[in-house]
Amino acid sequence: MTKKSDKTPRQKTQFDKFIEDQLRREDVNKKRQKNITDHGETPQQKYNKLYREKPQNRTVWSPK
Repeated sequence: MTKKSDKTPRQKTQFDKFIEDQLRREDVNKKRQKNITDHGETPQQKYNKLYREKPQNRTVWSPK
């Protein structure tokens, strides 16, 4: 049993490129999420909280 002792750099495959891209996107999303949480609620979140369909905000039509 012989060991390969040569340290030739491995060529990048499509999968390696895919994984690197995924990791880069995750980092960008984590930074974006941290930025949003530091600033508090966005206007879209406030609007959504106020007007989301809740039982008290529903209008139900029924015959009399």
